Amino acid sequence: MAVIRRTRQHQICSFILFSLIFLIPVIITSCGGSSKNIKAPPIEIGENALSREIQDYEDNIYPIDKTDAFYTHDKEIYSSIRLRNFSGKHTLRWDWIKPDGKVYYSTGNTPMKTSEGFYKHETSLFHKISILGDRAVDHPGRWTVKIYLDDNVIARNRFELIDEIDIGTMPYFAQKPDPSKWGLVIGIENYSNLPTVQYAEKDALLVKAYFEKILGVPEENIIQMYDKDATKGKIEGFLKSYLPLNLDADSTLYVYFAGHGLPGLKTGEAYLVTNDGDPRFIEHTGYNLNRFYKDIDAIHAKQSFVFIDSCFSGVSTRGKEMLLAGARPALIKVEDIDMPSDRLIALSASKGEQISNAYPDKEHGLFTYFLLLGLRGPADRNADDKIDMDELYAYVKQNVVKTSNRQGVTQTPVALYTSTSMASHHIADVLK
Repeated sequence: MAVIRRTRQHQICSFILFSLIFLIPVIITSCGGSSKNIKAPPIEIGENALSREIQDYEDNIYPIDKTDAFYTHDKEIYSSIRLRNFSGKHTLRWDWIKPDGKVYYSTGNTPMKTSEGFYKHETSLFHKISILGDRAVDHPGRWTVKIYLDDNVIARNRFELIDEIDIGTMPYFAQKPDPSKWGLVIGIENYSNLPTVQYAEKDALLVKAYFEKILGVPEENIIQMYDKDATKGKIEGFLKSYLPLNLDADSTLYVYFAGHGLPGLKTGEAYLVTNDGDPRFIEHTGYNLNRFYKDIDAIHAKQSFVFIDSCFSGVSTRGKEMLLAGARPALIKVEDIDMPSDRLIALSASKGEQISNAYPDKEHGLFTYFLLLGLRGPADRNADDKIDMDELYAYVKQNVVKTSNRQGVTQTPVALYTSTSMASHHIADVLK
């Protein structure tokens, strides 16, 4: 959120803000309104609110998405107030007070007045501070906003600045469905002859909701396969037959896989283990990862984004058990796979020799947790309300590495793309 506080330039901006929003509307409207011969009624305090946005309509400010709970990924916090029957000379001031009781920022007393003998029937004012990318994020907790008229408190609001997002709770607004977007979600938690992939189905269900609400994929355009339903034949059928019939050169495809991966015993290539996959014959029963990417690219969508929460170390994804005695890490490592074209970008949970870990504290896969958290806004490093793949990967990698190190293991996500910069590939808008 953007704070008017850092330099004298911000103080000047603050003065201009009040001048444009308050003084000019007061003078202009008053000239066409009340008469000099009519005594102005006493000033009344109308609605005051905290919100993530405001809308300016017919010289009035209307708060949008009012709340008393903000997150450190929110861009700004607006404090707005409505005054009635304003006349004469006065001063107005906003004080933003941190949880420790100290003033974080004050606008100072800003002078305001109407022409003599005139008054403004109703007017709205606001002030805002920045959060995302600013120093306010260092002060989570309960804040207070005080608004003063002539050094007297006329409004007081409190809000909670929360330094973490509940990824299981959808934002207030949802992305408008776009018929050109499609999703394929595969989550295999329970294998018949292999260790469980902890939280895989829960993650896949949540990813499906994110595809719909955050990325704007219509629900009817999302293909879901969980556990016994996620067979190699069915996945190939959708990739090679169904999706090519429904997508075209203007389409965008999002793919998510959570489940086991294995290295081939003969070639060392990486394979996704489908529900009917047999580790002993993985070259025949698994889905070759390189082929998986080529099949997605062959759909010829305008853009495909693939997210793989799996590992190919021979150890169970999100566990410690060997999937097959004598299995060794993939010789052709995940990070060495070449993408077929610049239409396809993939993020994989870990390097070839590493394990894709669970995040028990959050009850999600570690990679999936920070992938979804990043899409909620924290990955937006330049605070332009848009997230590109470069930003998303940087955020996921930084947090997965840091958190896995704290767990006593090493996990480094991998980005797979052609020479085209990932920064040119926009994936999501930040929703509030």
